[in-house]
Amino acid sequence: MAGNYEAVQAKAIAQKGHDVSVISIKWMNPLHLFKYGRVKLRLVDGIHVYECIRITLSIPHVFLPKLEQKTMEWQFKKVYSLFEKEQGRPDIVHAHIIRYAAPAIYLKTELHLPFVITEHWSALNDNNTPKRTMNQTFAYKQADKVICVSDVLADKLNSKCGIDSLVINNMVSEQFFLCKKETRNDGRFRFVSVSALRRKKRLDLLVRAFASCQFPESVSLDIVGDGEDRPVLERMIQDLSLGKQVRLLGLKAPEEVNRILCQSDCFVLSSSTETFSIVLIEALAKGLPVVSTKCGGPETFVRDKDGVLVENENAEDLARGMKYVMSNIRYYDPEEIRQHCYDNFSQNVIANKIIDVYNQVLELK
Repeated sequence: MAGNYEAVQAKAIAQKGHDVSVISIKWMNPLHLFKYGRVKLRLVDGIHVYECIRITLSIPHVFLPKLEQKTMEWQFKKVYSLFEKEQGRPDIVHAHIIRYAAPAIYLKTELHLPFVITEHWSALNDNNTPKRTMNQTFAYKQADKVICVSDVLADKLNSKCGIDSLVINNMVSEQFFLCKKETRNDGRFRFVSVSALRRKKRLDLLVRAFASCQFPESVSLDIVGDGEDRPVLERMIQDLSLGKQVRLLGLKAPEEVNRILCQSDCFVLSSSTETFSIVLIEALAKGLPVVSTKCGGPETFVRDKDGVLVENENAEDLARGMKYVMSNIRYYDPEEIRQHCYDNFSQNVIANKIIDVYNQVLELK
């Protein structure tokens, strides 16, 4: 699922009649040398996708900033040269997150290509951003425009790097608007959460909050996703005797997530930090009310009409929010929630804003 956000954005821009190609490099440390492979070309919905695995000198607990940067730039140049040979030189370059923008910034400094960066990496939202990440932030100053996906992240970039950025929110894939929340009369209530199962997503907090609510068996919680915290969550569910109510559904494709959301009643986000949270707007696209922690991005767009914001890292307040939405579910208007989401976060709306930025940069050129 890595790169799904970039894929949705690329498709949205291509649907506006533009010729879009994607260079997708997965950087890995020398311990994964055997995974190095040739550049593969795929054609996806008319978009040329060049993808490969490349090895860097980013070694755990060893910090060699100049050598790491030069290695990544060298690796990128080789992939880009293949791309340009086959597709020609692009009119504009759009890089996502600083880790991938930094090795590609030579396209601006050496080839003088217009260069835009969108930042949505949660590492920049943390108070203690790793040295490796901060070492790459020089690329922001070289770019023609920097876009952040939320006001909170824009403020972080300004305070940490002295960068003034534009704010253009994330977009919802149009497939999430194709069907809406199902109307059921089975007497059940279904909470759902979609997330990588890792520490910052605080699914342990969510399971504990759900347990404290002491809901009847007709109320359930489905958690979609996978990751290193799965064994911990499995033990928690067993220890709290929640096996009949809480299910870990594993990693699902967007089409399956779509279906699960349609069959749910309320979406819950328990993260400790988010630059925005695409999963929240995917739920809103279905007309689902949401319960979300105040973790950075959500408080900039979740309205009272959409659901409840609760205190961060607070299981008691998260439980309060879940009980509140369940008790007041009839007061949430699914159609109004869906329409507001479409008007603000649909592919059409966000793609137009991004293309406007491209036009501004090209006019400056």
